[in-house]
Amino acid sequence: MREVFLVSGDKKQKAEDLLKKDDITMRQSIVTRMCSSLGFEEDGFFIIISGSDDAVKRAKELLKELALPYKNKEKVLKRNDEIEDQATSGFGFIFENK
Repeated sequence: MREVFLVSGDKKQKAEDLLKKDDITMRQSIVTRMCSSLGFEEDGFFIIISGSDDAVKRAKELLKELALPYKNKEKVLKRNDEIEDQATSGFGFIFENK
Protein backbone atom coordinates (compact mmCIF):
# COMPACT_ATOMS: atom_id res chain seq x y z
CA MET A 1 0.00 0.00 0.00
CA ARG A 2 1.14 3.52 -0.70
CA GLU A 3 0.02 6.84 0.74
CA VAL A 4 0.96 10.44 0.01
CA PHE A 5 0.94 13.18 2.64
CA LEU A 6 1.26 16.92 2.10
CA VAL A 7 3.32 18.67 4.75
CA SER A 8 4.40 22.29 5.05
CA GLY A 9 8.09 23.14 5.03
CA ASP A 10 8.10 24.18 8.68
CA LYS A 11 6.66 20.80 9.77
CA LYS A 12 8.62 18.57 7.40
CA GLN A 13 11.49 17.71 9.73
CA LYS A 14 9.22 16.89 12.65
CA ALA A 15 7.06 14.66 10.42
CA GLU A 16 10.10 12.82 9.07
CA ASP A 17 11.51 12.36 12.56
CA LEU A 18 8.25 10.87 13.84
CA LEU A 19 8.12 8.38 10.98
CA LYS A 20 11.78 7.39 11.24
CA LYS A 21 11.67 6.87 15.01
CA ASP A 22 8.50 4.77 15.13
CA ASP A 23 9.06 0.98 15.28
CA ILE A 24 6.47 0.28 12.61
CA THR A 25 6.92 3.10 10.10
CA MET A 26 10.73 3.15 10.24
CA ARG A 27 10.82 -0.21 8.41
CA GLN A 28 8.82 1.09 5.44
CA SER A 29 9.95 3.03 2.38
CA ILE A 30 9.67 6.75 3.13
CA VAL A 31 10.42 9.27 0.37
CA THR A 32 10.17 13.04 0.76
CA ARG A 33 9.95 15.23 -2.33
CA MET A 34 9.41 18.95 -2.76
CA CYS A 35 6.02 19.41 -4.42
CA SER A 36 7.47 21.63 -7.13
CA SER A 37 10.09 18.99 -8.04
CA LEU A 38 7.24 16.74 -9.15
CA GLY A 39 5.51 19.55 -11.05
CA PHE A 40 2.85 20.42 -8.49
CA GLU A 41 1.99 23.97 -7.44
CA GLU A 42 1.37 23.27 -3.74
CA ASP A 43 3.80 24.73 -1.25
CA GLY A 44 5.59 22.20 0.86
CA PHE A 45 6.59 18.59 0.53
CA PHE A 46 5.07 15.24 -0.29
CA ILE A 47 5.90 12.36 2.02
CA ILE A 48 5.35 9.10 0.17
CA ILE A 49 5.09 5.97 2.28
CA SER A 50 5.15 2.48 0.77
CA GLY A 51 4.51 -0.39 3.11
CA SER A 52 2.01 -2.58 4.86
CA ASP A 53 -1.56 -1.49 5.55
CA ASP A 54 -0.76 -1.36 9.26
CA ALA A 55 2.25 0.88 8.66
CA VAL A 56 0.28 3.32 6.51
CA LYS A 57 -2.45 3.41 9.16
CA ARG A 58 0.20 4.11 11.80
CA ALA A 59 1.70 6.88 9.64
CA LYS A 60 -1.72 8.53 9.41
CA GLU A 61 -1.97 8.45 13.20
CA LEU A 62 1.51 9.89 13.67
CA LEU A 63 1.07 12.65 11.11
CA LYS A 64 -2.52 13.64 11.89
CA GLU A 65 -1.50 17.02 13.33
CA LEU A 66 1.38 17.67 10.92
CA ALA A 67 0.33 16.51 7.46
CA LEU A 68 -2.78 15.53 5.55
CA PRO A 69 -3.26 12.67 3.12
CA TYR A 70 -3.03 14.28 -0.32
CA LYS A 71 -6.25 14.34 -2.34
CA ASN A 72 -4.60 13.53 -5.70
CA LYS A 73 -2.24 10.84 -4.50
CA GLU A 74 -2.46 8.81 -7.73
CA LYS A 75 -1.06 11.74 -9.75
CA VAL A 76 1.80 12.17 -7.28
CA LEU A 77 2.59 8.45 -7.28
CA LYS A 78 2.55 8.30 -11.08
CA ARG A 79 4.89 11.29 -11.42
CA ASN A 80 7.22 9.98 -8.70
CA ASP A 81 7.35 6.55 -10.40
CA GLU A 82 8.18 8.21 -13.75
CA ILE A 83 11.08 10.12 -12.19
CA GLU A 84 12.41 7.03 -10.43
CA ASP A 85 12.17 5.02 -13.66
CA GLN A 86 14.09 7.73 -15.53
CA ALA A 87 16.79 7.72 -12.87
CA THR A 88 17.06 3.93 -12.99
CA SER A 89 17.27 3.95 -16.80
CA GLY A 90 19.97 6.61 -16.70
CA PHE A 91 21.95 4.67 -14.12
CA GLY A 92 21.83 1.53 -16.27
CA PHE A 93 22.96 3.54 -19.28
CA ILE A 94 26.15 4.52 -17.43
CA PHE A 95 27.17 0.89 -16.96
CA GLU A 96 26.09 -0.28 -20.42
CA ASN A 97 28.39 2.23 -22.11
CA LYS A 98 31.63 1.46 -20.30
